[in-house]
Amino acid sequence: MSQTRTLSPESQAVSTHTILRRLLALDWGYASIDKRDLRLDLLRGLAVFAMIADHWGGDSWLYIVTGGNSFFVSAAEGFIFISGLVVGMTYGAMALKQGLWSAQIKALKRAFTLYKLTVALTLLFAVVSVIANFGWAQELDITSLPSFVWQVVTLHEAMFLTDIPLIYTFLMLAAPIGLWLLYQRQTKILVGASSALWLYSQIMPDVQIPWRIVNSGTFDLAAWQFLFFIGMAIGYHRDALIEKLKRIPRVPYFILSTLLLASLVHFYMNDGTILNQFFPGLDTPSCISDWFQKSSLAPGRLIASVIVFQFLYLAATLLWKPMHKFFGWLLLPLGQNSLYSYTMHVAVIAFLSLTVPRLPSEIMSLENVNTCVQLLAIFSVWVMIRQRFLFNIVPR
Repeated sequence: MSQTRTLSPESQAVSTHTILRRLLALDWGYASIDKRDLRLDLLRGLAVFAMIADHWGGDSWLYIVTGGNSFFVSAAEGFIFISGLVVGMTYGAMALKQGLWSAQIKALKRAFTLYKLTVALTLLFAVVSVIANFGWAQELDITSLPSFVWQVVTLHEAMFLTDIPLIYTFLMLAAPIGLWLLYQRQTKILVGASSALWLYSQIMPDVQIPWRIVNSGTFDLAAWQFLFFIGMAIGYHRDALIEKLKRIPRVPYFILSTLLLASLVHFYMNDGTILNQFFPGLDTPSCISDWFQKSSLAPGRLIASVIVFQFLYLAATLLWKPMHKFFGWLLLPLGQNSLYSYTMHVAVIAFLSLTVPRLPSEIMSLENVNTCVQLLAIFSVWVMIRQRFLFNIVPR
């Protein structure tokens, strides 16, 4: 007759400790092999993945990962922050090696490339949207075609899906000023000015900087520039910051960031009802809407962004090898060609919008079907990258 063996609490503790020690001893961490930080490419690829899924919309199982553009953080925050981080790293290094002027000229050339892309993408997508009578075309006023074209060319009008490259254009136009301040060791002025502008946008939300842009209400440039320039400052001083952060034990820090993320998700899933325990009678939905508003990059959304960003970066640092093995083949190409990915995803969404709506609505409402459509859009962009489709035309 067999007997079940029961471990004492002391033995269980020793066994758990042994398992944790063996797990931590595994060599899963990120090892830099060149100057390019592949972790940033992977995370930017994740942002592109989320953007494509969220922009298509509908019910989907992918929202467990992407948040469905309704969570306290979206892919846009990650895209803008990492863009600033990369600008600070690459253009900052160029300024130190080749001179400030060379870096500023390259930044302006990149801004001009973004400008051309924004104008062309907006005009082409507007034509297709109006002809196909897409729902988002209703927001466009093209009763006077020359006036509409002029508005687009002068960056006074955007439309659905083209507002992000428009904002990115403005940010790159301002990047040379940020580079000058960083090069002159005036990081505090850059961070202070950017913070002041963000705070001003919270107090005076009706003031449009640099001017009012039609159909660009999703992003307030005065607020969203904060993510870009903070990222730019971090990227410029990256080596010095890494040396300071080495003093912090990574595993406990990762555990803490995981707990913070879990708390944020729990708060979101329960619609912030915990606030009513401390503030009886509080209008919780309105409070959450105000503090996590996307267009103004509200304070709660900034805090949530910090929690999510640090968790993802630490995860990519400590768990790099399994993440790279299972997801790198998809996310790295998307992240390393992020501008191309964004541009082509607009074309893919337009194409799918012409074909998929012909399916019965009761079929498209199924999560499994819609998830497959989103994955089709993502893999279509991935295939185009692998085939280098229109690489000589679409900027990367």
